[in-house]
Amino acid sequence: MLLRFAFPIIVASLLVVAGCKTEKTAQPGASPQKSQVQIRGQLEDGSGSHVYLDEMGAREFIPIDTAECDESGSFELNFTAEHVAFYLLRYDPLQQVTLLIEPGEEVVFSGSVNEGSGYSVKGSPGSELLKELSDKHQHTLQALAELSRRNMGSMGDPGYVSVKMELDRKFDSVTDAFHDYSLRFIESNSESLAILVALYNLYGQGLPVFHPGDDLRVYRFVDSVLYNKYSGFEAVDLLHAQVMEATVSLEKETHLQGIQKGEFAPDFVSSRPDGSQLALSDLRGNYVLISFWAGWSHLSREENRFLKQAFFSFRDVPFQILQVSLDESKQEWIDAIGEDELTWNHVSDLVRWDSPVVNLYRVEKIPSNVLVDPNGRIVETDLLGERLIEKLESIFNP
Repeated sequence: MLLRFAFPIIVASLLVVAGCKTEKTAQPGASPQKSQVQIRGQLEDGSGSHVYLDEMGAREFIPIDTAECDESGSFELNFTAEHVAFYLLRYDPLQQVTLLIEPGEEVVFSGSVNEGSGYSVKGSPGSELLKELSDKHQHTLQALAELSRRNMGSMGDPGYVSVKMELDRKFDSVTDAFHDYSLRFIESNSESLAILVALYNLYGQGLPVFHPGDDLRVYRFVDSVLYNKYSGFEAVDLLHAQVMEATVSLEKETHLQGIQKGEFAPDFVSSRPDGSQLALSDLRGNYVLISFWAGWSHLSREENRFLKQAFFSFRDVPFQILQVSLDESKQEWIDAIGEDELTWNHVSDLVRWDSPVVNLYRVEKIPSNVLVDPNGRIVETDLLGERLIEKLESIFNP
């Protein structure tokens, strides 16, 4: 099946997607908190150059501020912001840099008007992440361009066939390395909108780093971590809608009624009762029982008896329980954990059946569960009651 994802604005310098609405609205549930943002910059050989700052919407650029460099190449931009957003900083002649700025940040930027020169940025963690990703991306593009030049130069030579085979192997090696780097970048920075850039990056026109057909699980992971925190931002909402559509299409085509044994369990991040984040991959190396439940579900509360039996019977072996709640009330969720004395890992998005994790695991009822092995593959699903104990016995006490 061919899955098509619409790419929001792509910037030539970084091939980056925007992260905010074109309207100046705060995140849902939050009151607008305007804060001053300052960008102090220095451009080498930039005397008299003009600097332009645009906010990047998913479908358009919004002009924010303009400055002219003084004789030393210094400039300053000031504006107010209500929420984190992507910005495009442009300066003579054709240089452009993508920044990810939080309200209240004081950004220090330095660069050069000479084409091909690098830049540095401080005071903005999101922008620093984008700089790291941009450097790695540009290094990869340069390596691919060199392989392309060598290929063009070898055409017509007697040994071209063997040369091309070697160049193809090197091309795959370079792209595989950047693919792996980008995946690590996404997993390591899952709370930052910067991972949208890594998700939508391209090697060239029509050559995405993560292809929706082959890497849908990566799109699902980014959706699961960003939609929970940044719902209301246009690019995040667009990604969420596309992931939902792709998942429905995939299920219709393959006639899947549930997640399958032997598959890699989709990774996800959700919130603990104390507000901290926990990812399924944080528990890698253990057998993990992902248990879907809710404090309001009588059947779930009954199933907790068997979970407690399993947890205390196998607590000395690499076995963990990650219970995912479909509650809406945080207090009801916490009260149920305390009343049932559930002493293992708990997470919830507190949006009932609208949680991205529900979609990832195609949960249609609770209680339900998925047992994952230490390598991240699904061992079995819906091990309820005594079946759970019997399965764990067969694994740990064969």
